[in-house]
Amino acid sequence: MFEEEKHKNPLVSDGLEQLNITNRKATGISDFMDRVHSINGLHFVSAITQIFLGTSVVALSLINSIQPFWLATIMTVFGSITTMVGLYFMYSIITHSGAFDSLLHKAIKRVISSQN
Repeated sequence: MFEEEKHKNPLVSDGLEQLNITNRKATGISDFMDRVHSINGLHFVSAITQIFLGTSVVALSLINSIQPFWLATIMTVFGSITTMVGLYFMYSIITHSGAFDSLLHKAIKRVISSQN
């Protein structure tokens, strides 16, 4: 029934575009914070610990702090594997967090669109 007036003033439309840009940024930040809070803290800490300890073992063996060369070689291999597993674990934690939420949101959108 009532139609809103369309503003022909470029200052008003520019202000609306800037408002939309800040809303998108705010939505991105809030989405990131939502993901961070949905991550299991223990898994996150264990992934960071694996990365840190694996990297430190490799660094110690590279600066010759571990004296028998064969032990340094074995520790470097295990440290590298631990670092790779920790990085993969961190990747899987970050990418798979909130998978159920997105499934729920998709289901709700399907129900709403089918009702319309």
